[in-house]
Amino acid sequence: MRRFIFTICLLASLAAVTRAQKALTVGKVLPNLALINTSGNLYELNAQKNVKGFILVFMTPTCDHCRAYESRIVALDKKYKVKGFPIVAIGPYGDDPIKYPLDALPEMKKLAIERGFKFPYLSDDHFKYTWMLGIKTTPTAVVLQKQSNGYLIKYIGRIDDEQNEKLKPKNKFVEQVVDKMVHW
Repeated sequence: MRRFIFTICLLASLAAVTRAQKALTVGKVLPNLALINTSGNLYELNAQKNVKGFILVFMTPTCDHCRAYESRIVALDKKYKVKGFPIVAIGPYGDDPIKYPLDALPEMKKLAIERGFKFPYLSDDHFKYTWMLGIKTTPTAVVLQKQSNGYLIKYIGRIDDEQNEKLKPKNKFVEQVVDKMVHW
């Protein structure tokens, strides 16, 4: 029995280490991203034409911080889509309406319609990209720059330094990164 328990613990820890080792970091390349959007269609980064990159935002319908950032995320999309860096939102729990009924695809769809999102909102399948990019909290932004072999990860982190939606941020991290790429 002890060997069995030890083996289970060892396998669980190896799985956690393996998952952690696979997380892509800034400077690595994400080959593509393909997920189902709130309309039920497959959305692929590689299929998007006339883009220089993307601003991925991992967000959920029930997260208070995500809700506080909604207007800033919409503003980022409006500002940077025309410059070739559109927003693509991703719901980490989107594919599991049993365990996460308030954050799954049906609720993501309601939120996108209610708020009038003009950007795609994708359902992450079994946390594939959430784990691949090392996302631990929401909202988290990932800035990608289009390359011939995929998308170079330029930034992973907070959108800015102010979680209170009524206060103005002093440091707009995502904007700083994208502005440098736009002005090259």
